[in-house]
Amino acid sequence: MDERPVRFEDLIERHHDELYRYAWRLLDGAGMVEPQDVIQEVFMNAYRAYPTLRAGSNTRAWLFRITTNCAYSMLRRSRRERASTISLDEEALRSPADPLERQVARRQVVESVQEAISLLPPRQQAAVLMRHIHGLRYDEIAAALECSEEAARASASEGVRRLRRELTGMEE
Repeated sequence: MDERPVRFEDLIERHHDELYRYAWRLLDGAGMVEPQDVIQEVFMNAYRAYPTLRAGSNTRAWLFRITTNCAYSMLRRSRRERASTISLDEEALRSPADPLERQVARRQVVESVQEAISLLPPRQQAAVLMRHIHGLRYDEIAAALECSEEAARASASEGVRRLRRELTGMEE
């Protein structure tokens, strides 16, 4: 089967928002690098490579790999220090009935988690975000990070362990 299972335009439409959020989380606070610039480069690179993509390939993991590579390449080119926040979806954590004190406490927890995630090594950070924020399977993470499934699992696992160590005592 030589024909692509999905038109390239359909891939863009299907994955754009998710890839944008992933790039935004990877780049948050990086300064000069904007997620929309990364996504533009991702889809340009993907468009050029699409004809060589094998039928039946995991296009989602393929696009996450391109996004990861583009984001880190652009960060290296920008030569700017990364800031210490990665935005999580606070709306999912907030209840309108929560008193102000609880909302403030929850915001502090979110900020602590954001900072802890941003301090992870790049591969662990990417693995944790892909697994726990975007819900990718380990085989998809492995494809995106160009490593074995075991290495992807280890990166996500070690990232979570580091987060737990960093955040221990946060609720005390």
